[in-house]
Amino acid sequence: MKRLFISLILILTISCQAQTIAKAGDGWDLKIDSAIQLIKATDSLKYVVFKDVCQRIDFWKSSFSSVSVIEGDYTILIADADVKLNSINNLAAVLVHESLHLMYIMEDARLTEKEEEYKCYLYELSFIKKLPTPEPWLKANVYEKIQLYKP
Repeated sequence: MKRLFISLILILTISCQAQTIAKAGDGWDLKIDSAIQLIKATDSLKYVVFKDVCQRIDFWKSSFSSVSVIEGDYTILIADADVKLNSINNLAAVLVHESLHLMYIMEDARLTEKEEEYKCYLYELSFIKKLPTPEPWLKANVYEKIQLYKP
């Protein structure tokens, strides 16, 4: 009985924040779920940040992914262009990158756009370096963006 009580207390005190993943495209939500599982398997600290800051994942027609607060939910907006690259590694990197933007929003960080992007791309690169088989273009893109936003 004592074990049951302790287990119940632990279950009730553990934060259970789940993301809502919008349904769009042809199985896009499943690709996002795969990307989330990749983050979880690759970098537990980045996974914790992602889980703590992201409440919702949605899609939008754009060439770049972004973040927003939609109906009070801290939301990552995945660009259709990112999904169409057909790379789970890329989607995971996007989620990692955008989750840091959400953290900065939550903390009301006082960074310039250039500073924030630079830090987010460095954060993304540290994740990509842990991937077992990142596409060469994925690394090349993040290095290019780091140079672009370098202070």
